Amino acid sequence: MSHWVDGYVTDVSYTSGFYREITPSWLAFTALLLGHRPPDLRRRFRWAELGCGQGLTATIAAACHPQAEFWGFDFNPSHIDNASHLAAAAGLDNLHFREASFAELAEAADDALPQFDFIVLHGIWSWVSAEQQAHLCRFIRRRLAPGGLVYLSYNTMPGWGAMLPVQRLMRMVAQRQSGPSHLAIPATLEFMQKLSHSDATFFSQNPILVTRLEQVAAHDPRYIAHEYLNAVWEPASFDQVSAAMQDARCGFVGSATLVENIDALAVPPGVGKLIGETTDVVMREMLRDIGAARAFRRDVYRRGTDQPVAGEHGEMLEAITITGLGREAEREIQIPTGIGQATASPEIYLPVLARLTAGPLGMRELRAMPHMQGQSLSEALQVVTFLTAGGFAHPSVAGPLDDTTLAATLRLNKQIALRNMRGGVMSFLAAPRVGSGLHIDPVETLLLEELAAPAPHDIGALTGRVLAILAKTGRSVVRDGVAQSDPAAARASMMETVTRIVNERVPVLRRLGILPAG
Repeated sequence: MSHWVDGYVTDVSYTSGFYREITPSWLAFTALLLGHRPPDLRRRFRWAELGCGQGLTATIAAACHPQAEFWGFDFNPSHIDNASHLAAAAGLDNLHFREASFAELAEAADDALPQFDFIVLHGIWSWVSAEQQAHLCRFIRRRLAPGGLVYLSYNTMPGWGAMLPVQRLMRMVAQRQSGPSHLAIPATLEFMQKLSHSDATFFSQNPILVTRLEQVAAHDPRYIAHEYLNAVWEPASFDQVSAAMQDARCGFVGSATLVENIDALAVPPGVGKLIGETTDVVMREMLRDIGAARAFRRDVYRRGTDQPVAGEHGEMLEAITITGLGREAEREIQIPTGIGQATASPEIYLPVLARLTAGPLGMRELRAMPHMQGQSLSEALQVVTFLTAGGFAHPSVAGPLDDTTLAATLRLNKQIALRNMRGGVMSFLAAPRVGSGLHIDPVETLLLEELAAPAPHDIGALTGRVLAILAKTGRSVVRDGVAQSDPAAARASMMETVTRIVNERVPVLRRLGILPAG
């Protein structure tokens, strides 16, 4: 294996995913909730992603913030080629992709790169060697601006420690197959399933791994190859990571997984009591990981951890605005936590969701709602946090959207739609109202131009258009994971989908700035 690969899977490209927690809007919101002054997203800021993969998150964020500067770095030339092509097609001149190793980035000349307000690493730390981790820390130490935020995610020992020998064996089995890594996945998973359901004592002592292997099989083989077949696969402990970040002159702020900052939701009560008895930050986080058998952390660090005075912080909190993401019709509001599902009180949350159908909701208006009068700011923030963490709402831009942002996101979304028309399956669009991406049914992208027109929409004509595009690219209508071979059944299924999109999704797309206001 050549030296530049350094044991990492490169014979197949990574999947194209979007991760809301690494966007500037989410990180700024997280820092503010945790008591820290975030970078000002209204001015020109700089954001960098180390190990950007296909670059979809960077591309969507750049379109939503044309006044800022975005950089994506990856050592895989295929990833950078694909990411650069999409950015260029969308005309995003504020986005720069560079092929570079972590070592090259760490040692780059002072004037080769700017200082960044955000540096993010998603799914990198647990999959690279200690040497590469040192390069990452050196880059952060040299390039993060004072007051800047770092996002660092990784697999953790309490949730993944038992998986170590399983991953080693999976890699060994895959290496004995021929062809690219992703083609070895079916045989590898078949072998592991047989072993996990055999009389192996290891699996009887670790029954959760049987379920975990079954869950792995549901993923794209390319994702599985990148997740489990690398030479380095090391779940980390919070004390190790926080020590490395201290060396990079960064202090811990909290988790970008918002519910993990609320012990009543994140850990069992007994563990919460122990956490409350210690003032040691590292000890608290170690207890939280063990208490919830946490498998994955999304840590946020800051260069400088002094907090703003209470009055300034209060003013920033009062200025928060949220926008609904289209789940307002759900009657039961549940959020997955480290200890199970948390259910919200309908008398508190349903009126808020109903209000969100009309557009963005600010903190002052939220607190003035009849059922919220008399509630403290902290109680109102809990409502906002709960809805945001659960994917019901998202922090958003207050006031009208500027024409430059709308134009940039429109160009990008047209390119995403074009790729899907040609056979791609990209499941996110840039949503300028929230400065993030919205998960969508790819069918929505095939109709993006038609849906932008004023109502009414011809359901039959729209259905016919989708079916024609699918036929031209050799694809079938799929329902519940099964391709529909009967033409009449396929048309009926697609008409049902298009009807739902027109009636339920178009208002959401307009609210988020993806489609022009009606």
